[in-house]
Amino acid sequence: MAIGRAWVLNLDADLELGAGARYTPRAGVKLAMRAHVERLAASLLAPGDRLVDETSAPGEARGMPGRAFCPTPGALAILRRAGAEPEAHPPLEVLRRVNSRAFAGGLGATLPGAAFVTELEIARTMLAKEPEGGGAWRVKHAFGMAGRNQRVLGRGAIGSDLAFVRAGVRRGGVQIEPDVAIEQEYAMHGWLARDGSMRIGMLVRQRCDPRGAWLSTEPVEAGQEADVAVRMADEVARVAVALCGAGYFGPFGVDAYSYRDRRGGLAFQPRSEINARYSMGFAVGLPSVQ
Repeated sequence: MAIGRAWVLNLDADLELGAGARYTPRAGVKLAMRAHVERLAASLLAPGDRLVDETSAPGEARGMPGRAFCPTPGALAILRRAGAEPEAHPPLEVLRRVNSRAFAGGLGATLPGAAFVTELEIARTMLAKEPEGGGAWRVKHAFGMAGRNQRVLGRGAIGSDLAFVRAGVRRGGVQIEPDVAIEQEYAMHGWLARDGSMRIGMLVRQRCDPRGAWLSTEPVEAGQEADVAVRMADEVARVAVALCGAGYFGPFGVDAYSYRDRRGGLAFQPRSEINARYSMGFAVGLPSVQ
């Protein structure tokens, strides 16, 4: 019988990647993660697997292979303290590079009017203009999770809004994009092997709250929304090539959505986020985890 794995479900991985060695999760983050950890464990962990965290007894997973939602230094330390041996994983510098929104921005904007900006004056000039189609701007720091580290701004940026933009630029840059009216959210997940081979899962629909925090994921039945599935599969394959070129391997996902353009027509954003890690809907989109 195969031995089970020890898992760390560090859903705050993006915040740790952004903060570096000084990261300490706040009480609010821990509270927000708690219910999601339970739901994710039910979908990802197999019989015989064990969930460990910072409260686990030293050595309680001794001899087990260890796997993390994202193999950050904090997650690896928890696994080793529990006695598990972490599985092969990309180096920290690779994880930081591919999970930053700068990496997705480097593949080119797929939403008209969007850009990843690393200079404050360029950001202020961009925010002083009206977004394509009117409305507001959505500004996202390079790293964030569950709607954190992003803000919707009107034209211009003053006071606390300017401080938010300035802080994001200082920490690696900001993604600035029109705050569009989303109709339907989607995702597609994959697994990238160290030799560059990959598996791509099925198209799934996602539901998130207005801030962008995940609520649920459901599969799209075969044959439904075929155009979306084809466009997403093409984008996921393109992302996989870029991830491989950056030295990444393991689980990943691409988020997307349909939205209303300035004429009221339905448009498609095929790459709103790249998640070079597990995600809440991973087991729905790619049920057989390697």
